[in-house]
Amino acid sequence: MAKRMFLAGAALIACSTLVPNAPGSEAKRIWTLDDQLAVPEVRALAIAADGKNAAYVVHIAERESDHTVAVLRRVDLANGATRELLRARWVDQLSRIPGTADWSARIDKGDGVQLYRIGPTGAATPIVVHTATAIFGDSEGAVFPGYGHAPLRTGVRAHSWSPDGRRLFYVVVDAVPTSKAIRYDSRVTVERARRRSPGQAKASIYLREPDGTDILLGTRPQSDLTTFFDRSHVRWKKGEVQYDLMEVGADGQQRVVTMAWAFAGRKAQVLDPKVERVYWLLPGPRGGRLSSQGNGDTRDLVETLAGGKLQNYGRFDFAVGDGRAVGGFRSRDGKRSIAGTRTIDNPRFGLAVVENNGVRTIRGEHSLNHCDFVPSLDRGACIAQGQAAPPTVVAVDVGTGQIRRVAPVSPVHDGIEPLKIEPRTWVNRHGYTATGYVVWPRGYKKGQRYPAILVTHGTDADDRFANRENQWEYPIQLFAERGYVVLLVNDPSSRQNAEIRAVYDAWINETKDLPPETLRQLIWLNGVASYEDAVKELIDVGVIDAARVGIAGYSRGSQMVNVTMTNSHVFQAASSGDGGYLEPAFYADVAGSYDAVFGGPPTDPAALVHYRRLSPSLRANHVCGAILQQVAAPFIPSIDFHTALRKAGVPAQLSLYPGDDAASDETHIFHIPSNRSAAMQENIAWFDYWLLGKRDAGSPFADRYALWDKMGAAAPRCDAPEGEPRG
Repeated sequence: MAKRMFLAGAALIACSTLVPNAPGSEAKRIWTLDDQLAVPEVRALAIAADGKNAAYVVHIAERESDHTVAVLRRVDLANGATRELLRARWVDQLSRIPGTADWSARIDKGDGVQLYRIGPTGAATPIVVHTATAIFGDSEGAVFPGYGHAPLRTGVRAHSWSPDGRRLFYVVVDAVPTSKAIRYDSRVTVERARRRSPGQAKASIYLREPDGTDILLGTRPQSDLTTFFDRSHVRWKKGEVQYDLMEVGADGQQRVVTMAWAFAGRKAQVLDPKVERVYWLLPGPRGGRLSSQGNGDTRDLVETLAGGKLQNYGRFDFAVGDGRAVGGFRSRDGKRSIAGTRTIDNPRFGLAVVENNGVRTIRGEHSLNHCDFVPSLDRGACIAQGQAAPPTVVAVDVGTGQIRRVAPVSPVHDGIEPLKIEPRTWVNRHGYTATGYVVWPRGYKKGQRYPAILVTHGTDADDRFANRENQWEYPIQLFAERGYVVLLVNDPSSRQNAEIRAVYDAWINETKDLPPETLRQLIWLNGVASYEDAVKELIDVGVIDAARVGIAGYSRGSQMVNVTMTNSHVFQAASSGDGGYLEPAFYADVAGSYDAVFGGPPTDPAALVHYRRLSPSLRANHVCGAILQQVAAPFIPSIDFHTALRKAGVPAQLSLYPGDDAASDETHIFHIPSNRSAAMQENIAWFDYWLLGKRDAGSPFADRYALWDKMGAAAPRCDAPEGEPRG
């Protein structure tokens, strides 16, 4: 079905309209569905030690094969000449091999994900090849679910080079044969709501010595998520390598411990029995770790030194340590550190250069992501991008802060006339701020009211180009081309004051420190208020038509869409992507989290009160708009919500997108191009129908109009006062 829809949209994909430019300049065109599908996702960048060229990895949807492919390119930083080195099923963890002109990367060339050396000409030779028996991805026998790639057989899971390039730390994984014995208790409950049994695996940690000898440092169980997943759990120190492990304590709680392997003694010891888990370990110029502390519009940049002593560099309008920002670098002489930053208002990514005499920032017109620097940290290369600016390779002079454009990543997107996209900060009725953007329709005319769609996903509305972490398969650029005002709205920041930070800490840490009602008000209903007030602001100034407003979001955004539609009368249509958190049926899978949110299981009468106030399926009769759910797997929470909506007479559709085969599911962020194309076209058809009353006979979803007609005709009136059940 998905492939049929993919082909059915060919006419729309091929269509291209030119936008007149000034006389003498080249005409540019507007966005098409093909452009949405072809947005490149840059995954890594590594600069050569001499700073003359850089390599980067980009993932691209390939329509012909219906696969997402990984492409490794090399760019000359002087003249921008770009060459494709290789194309594979998967490429990641690209890094420079110190002391050489080569790079290393994990690559799947057909025999599973292995570790390769890549020369300047693109020749890839094996460094570590381990029989790939473990699968990562949503598939039969998979070790862990995948979130944006096809199921991958994996031999090498991670690697890290010593600063001199003489030693290699790496992790390999092996599937553990499925036991035919009877399974009990937790080994049974983990399979709840799954259509297939999960795989089991173990990880083996190795150190390759300068003479080529491989030393086994230890084996780890699948419960050690740090070894299986962490991006920054290896630190090279004088005479030893430090790495983190995850252990389960006597209380049943997981904790991260730091191990140190001494090169001379060839022995490991526990260095730190408990360390804080962070996205990046950001080294400071004094040998400590950089972090941002405090709440509000500015944060303290602090270096934590040995013994817990703090060096405060001052207050800034940015935060470091965000997992979407650039990681941390320290110069070879130890006098300079560079950390990636994310500004708090109008979220944009940049760099903080930290030296003993202070801090200076490097910021361009757009965000700087995926950066790397030569060992002296005086030169580097980054990917520059913005909401309306396609990704570009740039060269960075750290001394002067100058940023120079080198080469485009996707010339086809440079040919599109940029849409007008404005950063906004909204203050809701409760005094909480939320950041985001307004995407204006092409040819916007003041005084004319437009339909609108609000898109949300946690905190990902920032200055990045057509970012799928934010917009998923909601084609905001095409919506704007079709005459919609699009609002990209983040959740109210969890760090704007101590009160809301305490609420998020209680939720994340799964404690009962605060009443469930406080969490409900300050997390979910506070977000609903931000969405309503952002829309109302544009209604009041004559931009948005109040009768034609929709909302969309996936994952965390799906959670917020479902809560919004069951607590607000502002939105006439919604698209909710691959979510189901807050549904009572999900309790067994996330008991600790639900105990914090609801006070206990739904079987507890005292907690049930809170479920009835917040769980979307228990509030279905409050919904005043049509709800589409697009899902990658048939999880019970999504089905329960859909069933409750239908029972309440709400126009509702539940669309399950298929995996690569009968043994796999689509991933949380769709990886199959035909599914992506179909999902975008379904969202267009859904909002056009319910907000505009528009039907497109050429849409691959035209056969759904008759059912939507029946659902709309049978839906109860929705004119009850705000907050009361409809009927």
